Amino acid sequence: MLREIWVAAAALLCTGPLAAQPVVDHITWLAGDTVASRGPRGARPSDRLIDWVSARLPGITHERVIANAKRSWMLIERGDQVCHAAAVRSAQREELAYFSNTWLMPPLQLITRRDRAAALPVDAAGRVDLIALLADSRLQGVVVQGRSYGPTLDAQLQQPAAQVALRRVTAGDFGSNLLPMLLQGRADYALEFPNVLAAQAQGQPEVAELAMLPIRGAMEPVISGVACPRTLWGQAAIRRIDA
Repeated sequence: MLREIWVAAAALLCTGPLAAQPVVDHITWLAGDTVASRGPRGARPSDRLIDWVSARLPGITHERVIANAKRSWMLIERGDQVCHAAAVRSAQREELAYFSNTWLMPPLQLITRRDRAAALPVDAAGRVDLIALLADSRLQGVVVQGRSYGPTLDAQLQQPAAQVALRRVTAGDFGSNLLPMLLQGRADYALEFPNVLAAQAQGQPEVAELAMLPIRGAMEPVISGVACPRTLWGQAAIRRIDA
């Protein structure tokens, strides 16, 4: 009987509140968001965030790896000891990761060439009806495989019509190759944050040929932040980052 009590007590210590938490002494940061400024440093918003956070996490070695959206979420889902530095938050992703909110991003815009804007279905306020657009087989959209565009748009982009209307590409980042595709006439429209378009316009006068249009039903800001895998290590890491 005494032995059974001892075994039960030992098991409780190993699984209860006193159980040792994973040591977070190394974080591999996944950074692959679209370049939003010029220069060798701070070229991506995530670079600035990683610089700021890592300087305030003593005792942790920080490694930075460039990974696109598809690969990033494969590593997180697998439970690797990685943290994504610029992840759009959604209920679906919360099943895979713990989050620390860092940014409130402006609403995504529909990007198209100015000479094609008249062909888009818009309401009296100039907002694009994305559902109607996806049903128009004459127009081809392009999005990044594995990237989230926020809960509202993600749901629309998964509709049956979207499977035909959209070309899903695997990009090296979160989609810096999409704007050139629009300019070259290889696609009719894409989705992007307005600040990214403004940043890419610096030194690229051809970007002025593109127009930004608001999307009906997607006028709210998008929550973005740090995501670490939904494991004991990921929970410990996100607590350090939150602090």
